[in-house]
Amino acid sequence: MEDYLQNNNTYEANERIKTGVNELDNLIQGGFPKGSFIVATGTAGSGKTIFGCQFITEGIKNDEKCLYISAEQTSDEIVEQAKQFGWDFNNWEKEGKLRIISLLGKQLFETKAIDEIKVLMRDTKYNRVVFDSITSILNAPFSKYNIADGADRGLHPQALSEISRANITEFIDFIKQNGITTLGVAQKIEGLPGETIDNVSEFKADGLVVFNSTAVGKNLNRTIQVKKLRKTKIDGIPHRFDFTENGILLTE
Repeated sequence: MEDYLQNNNTYEANERIKTGVNELDNLIQGGFPKGSFIVATGTAGSGKTIFGCQFITEGIKNDEKCLYISAEQTSDEIVEQAKQFGWDFNNWEKEGKLRIISLLGKQLFETKAIDEIKVLMRDTKYNRVVFDSITSILNAPFSKYNIADGADRGLHPQALSEISRANITEFIDFIKQNGITTLGVAQKIEGLPGETIDNVSEFKADGLVVFNSTAVGKNLNRTIQVKKLRKTKIDGIPHRFDFTENGILLTE
């Protein structure tokens, strides 16, 4: 089944999209396959959002149209976080090279935000997108009106959650069908099985990049591990990294 999936994806296996982390690109044959959907997962503070910003920065350097969608931070918070590493998201947005969309505080599926984003992605023809985070979308609260409407139609609250999962699955399919190289950020809880809370994105993804941060004495041992990347030779082992003034840097 895995061979069938690898041979029938819509992305072009020989075209690579650089991640922005040079040492990582060297480990994955030059970058992510163009048009693939990659999940970056890890516990809170492990580096996945910074990786997303670095991924966008690399796109800007290569004159690509970039889109950053956040369901966890305001646009100002994203700009400030990027600024710590010298990435001028604010100016790039003014120049039309980047668009930042914050979904924070919105009833995501009630406002049809996902449908609106799909139209935007299709019409604007973005080259690379970061979606931070898939977990927040799947766990978005339903309003009392949404729940009441579902009850009137004989839907159990659990069915509403399944609808959310189906929407995310369809959204990922849309991304892959349109050849948009996308990095989806997901959450992981230490001690729970699986690399993501939802498991949906993990199963649907073309690639899975896992960030870990472990306390060793008074130091933090940070690692990045490419556990899955279709049509790519990977070593599958964790590699240590540090945060520098220029972003993530692999140290071994």
